[in-house]
Amino acid sequence: MNIEINGNSIAAEEGITILAAAERAEIYIPTLCSVKGRNSEAPCELCCVEVAGRDGLVRACETPIEEGMSITTDSKAITEHRQAKLAILAETHFGDCKAPCNLTCPGQINVQGYIAHVAKGEYEEAVRLIMERNPFPFSVGRVCPRFCETRCRRILVDEPVSINHLKRFVADWCMTNKIDLKIGRDEPTGKKIAVVGGGPAGLSGAYYLSRKGHDVTVFEAAPKLGGMLRYGLPEYKIPKDILDYEISTILRTGISVKLNQRWGVDFNLQDLRDQGYDATLLTIGAPVDEPLEIPGSSLANVLPAINFLKNVNSGKVIDYGRRAAVIGGNNVAMETARSLIRAGVETVTVIYPRTKTEMAANQRNIREAEKEGVQFLVMATPVQISPADSGLDVELMRMKLGEPDEKGVRNPEAIPGSSNIIQVDTVIHSLGQKACENTSFKGGALEEALELTPTNNIKANPRDFLTNQDGIYAAGDATSGPRSVIQSVVAARRAANNINSQVMGVEKEPADSRFNFSRGRSFDDVDLRNFEGIKVKLREKMPERPPETSTQDFDEVKLGFTEKMALREAKRCLSCGCNAYDRCDLKRLSEEHKVNLNKTGMGSEPVYARDNSHPVIQVDLNKCIYCQRCKNSCDYKAIDLSAESFDDRGRPEKISFRFNENCVNCGECVDNCSTGALIKKDRLVPITNEEVREVRSTCPYCGAGCQIILKVKGNTLMEVDADPNLAPNYGALCVKGRFGQKFVQHRDRLTKPLIRQGGQLVETSWDEALNVVAKKFFDLKAMYGSDSIAGFSCARATNEENYLMQKFMRTAIGTNNIDHCARL
Repeated sequence: MNIEINGNSIAAEEGITILAAAERAEIYIPTLCSVKGRNSEAPCELCCVEVAGRDGLVRACETPIEEGMSITTDSKAITEHRQAKLAILAETHFGDCKAPCNLTCPGQINVQGYIAHVAKGEYEEAVRLIMERNPFPFSVGRVCPRFCETRCRRILVDEPVSINHLKRFVADWCMTNKIDLKIGRDEPTGKKIAVVGGGPAGLSGAYYLSRKGHDVTVFEAAPKLGGMLRYGLPEYKIPKDILDYEISTILRTGISVKLNQRWGVDFNLQDLRDQGYDATLLTIGAPVDEPLEIPGSSLANVLPAINFLKNVNSGKVIDYGRRAAVIGGNNVAMETARSLIRAGVETVTVIYPRTKTEMAANQRNIREAEKEGVQFLVMATPVQISPADSGLDVELMRMKLGEPDEKGVRNPEAIPGSSNIIQVDTVIHSLGQKACENTSFKGGALEEALELTPTNNIKANPRDFLTNQDGIYAAGDATSGPRSVIQSVVAARRAANNINSQVMGVEKEPADSRFNFSRGRSFDDVDLRNFEGIKVKLREKMPERPPETSTQDFDEVKLGFTEKMALREAKRCLSCGCNAYDRCDLKRLSEEHKVNLNKTGMGSEPVYARDNSHPVIQVDLNKCIYCQRCKNSCDYKAIDLSAESFDDRGRPEKISFRFNENCVNCGECVDNCSTGALIKKDRLVPITNEEVREVRSTCPYCGAGCQIILKVKGNTLMEVDADPNLAPNYGALCVKGRFGQKFVQHRDRLTKPLIRQGGQLVETSWDEALNVVAKKFFDLKAMYGSDSIAGFSCARATNEENYLMQKFMRTAIGTNNIDHCARL
């Protein structure tokens, strides 16, 4: 029959439906329920199309084609209809797309994913997954503020999962076991990129640009790379050998480095242009301390915190006296105070004009400082520093919080007549940092023309990180002021994405989708029935050195998880996010049709308990939209699925589901599920944005030759699938073919032949192994005759291999003792 779809003339087989005709012509019509020509008793109606001469919309899945039929698959009316149907389906779907921890992480790292890898003992793959979004797992694993842990749903049961400690564990494990991650790099592009500054932002930008195939050079003013990780954080936080290993891992992607190169002195931006660099990324950090603007701030023993920490981390030994005051309440102030304790200062006092809870520093850092003996004098501010016979007199004024301003902020106000004096030997101030000391950078015309923010940071467009100069980008603390390491990494990664787009003339990689089903409107708005049956199990406690000994040196305080601790902690994860994230058709179609869940609504409470009774499949009917694809795709009629009734909008009520005795555990129902209602139990790792390679292979379990698709991420086999259009199995797989490939990742799997030498099994080459076997056969035949040897062909042998096996046994060995496990 001749029909027309969207103006395209098509010849189609008589008797087939519009949907089938469109599929064969490779014209897309969305559907959530149609599979193998079978439709749901409660149709999704997403396949509705317009047919010329007919009123309203018709379902493409049930409407047969007719001669001369003219079909439209997309129009405003069709889109609105599909949006309305998707909104109804969304109301029946209860679950999370991404876990709250993933969504809270500034880097959008697949937190649930790498924890699942840890739980399975796949530590190398966990690090690979982290480094897709964060090339500093060692450092961030030690100093991250742990935004993710504040939104770990385990809090609603007992305590959050120690996410950051697990990140550190897998990174340290790779270092200890000398794992070469072999991080991939695209083909060379011929583009040159300059990165000015070798701190966490600069090295992150260089890492992602180098992986894109660009020729990247980092210009660093200091003698060594690392920036604030090396010169701002003491070794009790990040040991230098750990940092050196981490940086070397990043540099192995092909990054060039030029040390002791000061921007504005040894080179300028015009020099980089003249040298042929296609773009420049400025990541100089915020190396300039905000000044302490009170009388006496220029005295000899009054120091900015950044200079002090550089001296400490460079190994300079300086006498700071017995008493020291630290002015400021940020994280730099906390590290300054703790370093002063280790430098031999007996009394260290942090002075801050607000309460301790209002300090900018992470509360965890404040508690650690207190535990090590740092004192806090809050609601006080210095007004003058004077020289004294025995050091310095610091005059303080007591403060109170004033009335709220127009933004509701209560600012500190001095209390008249409340001044007092404390005597110290050293004052160190940490009142914030900025990128530029003056109103402009020096060194050249481009530097002086570079636009700054009112706080003397580099002004860059927050969307593309471009400054007011063509081809010059900026990211990290240089644009924002001091932030966490992970925030600097994220900014640099996004800047690298934009630079790659600009120099290559291609579209930049799309931002992460914000579409997300959630089991609660907010973090606290989660029905506690979600956690029924989960036993209280407190988090593992990080081993650490006691303050009595840790304050005597700069060695690392927190010692890290053991492997057993890491495995126990990883298994506490509730796996909130959907393991079918990458294949959920409901999510995909909702995104395609711009469905707004905030307006349409979604499932708000669990109705069904998760069912783990099947040996390889988990069932969660809370996610079921009753598309019946599982039932209709099963050739064995192994699924009993029904709904007690339907409401006035067509939504099912009281769904009943079970696997009957016909089930052969083939898993085809899982691959056809339109949501995550059915998932493979061994598929613990949700795939969100990571690249997955599809490797075609042949199932090794028997000689049938079933064609399989190995879904591989990094070096890890995630799952096995099959192509429904490929012979001989046409998408069908047995339980071994689909679920039996775990041996590939098993630690005890033999990947090389072993021979016995001196009573021990040792690895050898295939040639040597075959020579040993041949000699043994020769000796046995000579000593006991041909019939002392029997041959047995395994199930995975092909017909050709079986033929050769029996020929070998009969001609080379000289016996008829040959059999096959399937008696072929």
